[in-house]
Amino acid sequence: MKKQIALLIALVVAATSVLTAGPVELEPKAMAPPTITDNDHWYFNIGMPGWIAFISGDIGLHGVTSNVGVDFGQIITHVAGIASISAEARKGRFGVYGDLLYMSLSAGIYGDGLVKKANLTLDSYIADGEVYYRVWEGPDGWLDLRAGARYTNSFTRLELSSADSKINQAAAQLVAAANQDLRGLLERLIHGALDPNRPPIPFPPLGEDVKLRLLRFIRDARQNPITAQQRIASILKRQLNGAHGLTEYWTDPYIGIGGRYKLNKAFYLTGKVDVGGFDVGSIVTVQAYGALGCQLTRSMYSELGFRYLYDDYDSGGYLYKVSTYGPQITAGIQF
Repeated sequence: MKKQIALLIALVVAATSVLTAGPVELEPKAMAPPTITDNDHWYFNIGMPGWIAFISGDIGLHGVTSNVGVDFGQIITHVAGIASISAEARKGRFGVYGDLLYMSLSAGIYGDGLVKKANLTLDSYIADGEVYYRVWEGPDGWLDLRAGARYTNSFTRLELSSADSKINQAAAQLVAAANQDLRGLLERLIHGALDPNRPPIPFPPLGEDVKLRLLRFIRDARQNPITAQQRIASILKRQLNGAHGLTEYWTDPYIGIGGRYKLNKAFYLTGKVDVGGFDVGSIVTVQAYGALGCQLTRSMYSELGFRYLYDDYDSGGYLYKVSTYGPQITAGIQF
């Protein structure tokens, strides 16, 4: 009997506890997913810029300067290869960015003097690599502080073909010329084919280097009148049938800012500017870019803008004081 009473009391206490606590939940409450912030995932951007560039300035070698003025039409006419790509990765406020521009140009100059043809070839690389820190970001845009380095590499090659039928006659004239007339005669015989001014592509005055070398060899050969004509003919054939190349490269540190401002759901303004060189590579280098962009889809975009790049480099007898500028059309994806 005592056991039955104890059991009854236990059941009453249990029922009271249930009624006091309220209804029993058969399923647990759904848990809200954790908030994902910018610090929790990576952001990537890959672009394909198309730069419609114009090039102007001075390219010099050993005190001789070529004045360069090449528009986009000339570049397209002489292009042998071109490639351009940019890539970006960011996590939180920190990111890295890089872009590469490669261009290969080739042009031929024909003459009616000793040089039958001069073929000019240029292979150029410009590569930027940088890190950045996002100092401000809001619903309408963002602003970054950027620091990096720009690598420039230029390989130029001059290939000459001589008019062999004119070499013996030219050698006889060079033997008979007075010392003070030698340089002027050589200029007339070559007849402008190696003129350094206004080349059809951005090219250093390698032709002037060839002429100065020829003049030195010819003066040495004239020391012996008996063998002078034969030696000069051999010099002309050797120097005016061959290739002469030059490679120059340098790296410039730089600092800059970049940002973006949202106009509406689809369109935005973007841009960046940097300055560098600081006499590490160039005396100074400046780059600026501004564009109107359109977010075509969640992951695809396009931009129409203007890009400007200036380099003032002077080292070891090589001068490169050139502006490259023009519209740029970019298409890309982000994820």
